[in-house]
Amino acid sequence: MLLLFRFLKVLAVALLFSGSIGAVLARDFADRQRFAYALAGPGFGLTWALGFALAWLTGVSFLSWWILGALALSFVSLQGVLYVAGKDGRRGVAPAIVILAPLVATVALMIWRPE
Repeated sequence: MLLLFRFLKVLAVALLFSGSIGAVLARDFADRQRFAYALAGPGFGLTWALGFALAWLTGVSFLSWWILGALALSFVSLQGVLYVAGKDGRRGVAPAIVILAPLVATVALMIWRPE
């Protein structure tokens, strides 16, 4: 069961990443919205749900600093995705950094899980 949840979480993170990158790189506003709402949003929810399930299954405290940090960073990244998808003309370097830097840091915390 644990291996299945880990595999599903990898797929959810890939969905979140592809939606976030698509929201940054897509030139057309409608495409940015599709990436944000159809991929990044569901990927975000699945990543959180599977992360909580994995923490519960492995007995890791939900209040571990790396879990709380990953949650906060992923939330910031999602807000950036929603910002660029909310109105045309919000694409640029600064929103891309706000989206991608916290997302990369979140994945780093999930992989190296400092204890």
